[in-house]
Amino acid sequence: MISRRQVADLNKHMKAFKKKNAQLVVIGNGPEHFITPFREDTGYKGPLFTDPSLETYKILDFKKGLTSVIGLDPLKAGIRALSTGFWQKGIQGPPLQQGGVLVVGPGNIAHYVYRSQKAGDHPPAEEVLQACAV
Repeated sequence: MISRRQVADLNKHMKAFKKKNAQLVVIGNGPEHFITPFREDTGYKGPLFTDPSLETYKILDFKKGLTSVIGLDPLKAGIRALSTGFWQKGIQGPPLQQGGVLVVGPGNIAHYVYRSQKAGDHPPAEEVLQACAV
């Protein structure tokens, strides 16, 4: 699941992505009608797709399961999200599916893969930007 907070955080670095000639693309997993509210909540204006079939998530071997949403770490992440104005507005996709970050190119070379292990587990934006410098 892509986190509103994660996208909003990455969105703050759009100028830095452009300087590195990198294009940020977001792929969610909810129904298409959630795209507009997601954009409004995050301020993200870039390419945004959805994959309710979860094929992209399966290909990238992103974690899925009950253990990824239960426990102290996901609770802490939820509290952090709430404290910064991002709260879960109902289920918008498979709730047990975790997301991640993939940096590809130039060409079809994956330079960086981050697979979130639990809800709220995101790489630092600076780390993603560094991977874009390859």
